[in-house]
Amino acid sequence: MKRLFPVVLLGLFLLLLAATLSPAGRSHTEAIGLLFDVWSLGREAAPGAGPPPTTIAYEGPGGEGRQADVYCDPVAEPRARLLLAHGLVEAGKDDARLRTLGRVFARHRFMVVVPDFPGMRALRVGREDIDEVGAAIAAAHRLSGCPPAVTAAGGARLPTGVVGFSYSAGPVILALGRPGAARQEDFAVLFGGYADLEDVVRFLTTGRHRDLGEDYGGEALPEGRWIVLQANAGALADPADREALAAIGRLRRADPGADISTLSASLGPAGRDVLDLFANTDPARFHDLMRRVDPAVRATLDALSPSKSLAGPLPIDLYLLHGRSDAIVPYTESLKLQRSVRTDGRVRLALLGGFQHARPQSDTGTEGWISALRHPADSARLLEVLADILDRRAEP
Repeated sequence: MKRLFPVVLLGLFLLLLAATLSPAGRSHTEAIGLLFDVWSLGREAAPGAGPPPTTIAYEGPGGEGRQADVYCDPVAEPRARLLLAHGLVEAGKDDARLRTLGRVFARHRFMVVVPDFPGMRALRVGREDIDEVGAAIAAAHRLSGCPPAVTAAGGARLPTGVVGFSYSAGPVILALGRPGAARQEDFAVLFGGYADLEDVVRFLTTGRHRDLGEDYGGEALPEGRWIVLQANAGALADPADREALAAIGRLRRADPGADISTLSASLGPAGRDVLDLFANTDPARFHDLMRRVDPAVRATLDALSPSKSLAGPLPIDLYLLHGRSDAIVPYTESLKLQRSVRTDGRVRLALLGGFQHARPQSDTGTEGWISALRHPADSARLLEVLADILDRRAEP
């Protein structure tokens, strides 16, 4: 038996080596390093050392000038494109997490494009966000190599992935759903996405969310209702109501107890109905309050909701990632997306217990590999998704 032990050990070593050197083994080995980087996004000093991005200009949906940062390894030809669409965040493309992800994926032979969306950066939502994302996707498709050497040669058949975070998940999938917008080699990743914005408002205001007739409770981010109020104020016709509601949103985001009585008294009937909806905490009143809201506001919410506005089917594979403890968009929204979105490709869902709203919930001092080991089930799900995405890169 003792004589057989070295033989068995050698055999196991050779099997492990063969698995590591196989195409699937190599992608999983590479994905492990990428996994640790993803788990590190919650740290204040997340990894991301690499060359600085190149800022390029492209045309917006109406011919306006727009900018995007492009992260690319200058010494290695890119084998895929990846567009990262920020959500309602005032830092826009300069958000620290996007900068980290741009550098991380650039090290893995992705040309990463991070556009700046003026409306989302100003914490405004509207149907035009779908056009903005569509214009950015078209601009990314025209890039065939690392700027500034090659910025618009076109024709390169590089696989292209689009990642939507939080609110931008809706415009991303709706833009890809337009005729001719998506191609067979495209894929989309929605992190913390949603099926129906009305249900997101219900959760943020009442702490309740529903799926398949079941009612669930959850802890909603206190300032979340005021962020969404501010974002939707622009849908109202009266400029005075728009300005007052946006101001109320800003004040209550900064201080939940801020005095808004003067601003509230200045609102017209339409503005008052919107404020009543977002100030409400009673689930039993939500439906009636929503029905009283200006039809323009409800139409905007519906137009940006994939479950109501996506024609489909999409010629792409779709990855849905969602934190179970998300305090802004409940995880049931991704469950509904999985059922409602029609696609010719695969739909893969990963619910992650160790993530909050599109970021790890661990404290900022935790190393990525430690977080990965603390959440083995999450890590296994993420590893499969990351390895799948790495396998999409074009052959060198």
